[in-house]
Amino acid sequence: MKYRLGLIDHGFVPRKLTVSYAAVCAGVVDVAGLRTAFGLLCGKYPMLRGTIEVTGEQCWLHIPDDGAGAAATEVVEGSISDWLARGLTVLDPARGLAKLTVVAEGEQTAVVLQVSHAINDATLGSALLEYFWHAATAVAGGATLPDPTPVHPRSLEQAYHARSLALPDLTMSAAGPVHAVPATDTGGGAGFAPDPAQRITLSQGDTGALLARARATGTTLHALLAAAIIRAERATLTQAAGAAAELPMIMFHLVDLRPHLRPVARPDEVTNALGFAPTVTACGPGADLNVLAKEAKAQIVAGIEGGSALAVMRAAASGAAQGRARTGVGNFITNWGPVPELAVPTGIEIVDFRGFATSEAVTWVGYFVSTFSGRCSIELAYSPRYHRPAQIARLRELIVRGLAELTGPARHLPAATTNASSSVTSPDKAGPSA
Repeated sequence: MKYRLGLIDHGFVPRKLTVSYAAVCAGVVDVAGLRTAFGLLCGKYPMLRGTIEVTGEQCWLHIPDDGAGAAATEVVEGSISDWLARGLTVLDPARGLAKLTVVAEGEQTAVVLQVSHAINDATLGSALLEYFWHAATAVAGGATLPDPTPVHPRSLEQAYHARSLALPDLTMSAAGPVHAVPATDTGGGAGFAPDPAQRITLSQGDTGALLARARATGTTLHALLAAAIIRAERATLTQAAGAAAELPMIMFHLVDLRPHLRPVARPDEVTNALGFAPTVTACGPGADLNVLAKEAKAQIVAGIEGGSALAVMRAAASGAAQGRARTGVGNFITNWGPVPELAVPTGIEIVDFRGFATSEAVTWVGYFVSTFSGRCSIELAYSPRYHRPAQIARLRELIVRGLAELTGPARHLPAATTNASSSVTSPDKAGPSA
């Protein structure tokens, strides 16, 4: 079976961008059962068994007709935090598009589902996660398996055509001089990945305080986080004519366009229903975070409704597919929203969740936001080739200060930790982003 990928899907191939969903579990994990569940997941979504071939400017997804395929499993003994820091790899789409890794560390186990971004985004990934864990629970308990009918998600471009919707033009006007965290090429080969030591995890109380502030000010959790991040990035810059000078700061926000299609697209109908909504906000080191958040939300909404979010994404994908260097200097924020309720086998508890992407070395910083058990987390990802660890640590410190300002003086933000499961408590849900 052979499918031609859409432009957005194709754009993720050259850098081998890989999305990872790491569920840290307490209890006795049946590795054989997880392998079986992964096989059932690949049967439900045959694309996971496939590979991708690039021919000129076209990209093709090959899915074996015999049920075989390149999806892999691996079991690793050792520290979860060490594996997150040094053991992560990217998937080469020419060799495989999905992998299940089980990292066993004493009484805890990280169950990591990795999927090539060329066939998957965060929203579809949630559907994959839910099916995988339902299958694992069914296998462990001898219950009826979830619906095994194969699903073949297609490209966003195909979804637009099926709905007789017009795709926006690829041409985008330049935003003018804008600023972001500076990158310096050291010539090293380290890829793009999260740094576990720089993770920010809010308490349930702080997450609730952010949500309450968002409701009270007419913004969103995502917009408030974006404001804290944008101001922190501004504080790292020195190319201003005076310490208090405002600079136009750029940030890109990955947004899910499925809810904005008519009719609305199902989570597993589209492989990458992503827009790249740009925001450019005038920001000084002492900028009001509430004002920044309102401006960011307004620009994100305008980008979705006006089509620029999709146009920017398609233009960026076109450049990546053709091997052109990225001209935008902005970093990106993607908010996966609340982690869905996941079924688990008896005797197992998911005590932490980490979602992020990895790739070959790139010049930008990525912020991956998700909410698990009522606690919002931000994974800071970067390439050491372009950003020094001390630079990212300073950036984290400034973001934490901004979040403390937003959550109130009486609330406390925990220090960075390399323990992947040290800061999760009872379940509670937070709302998705704008």
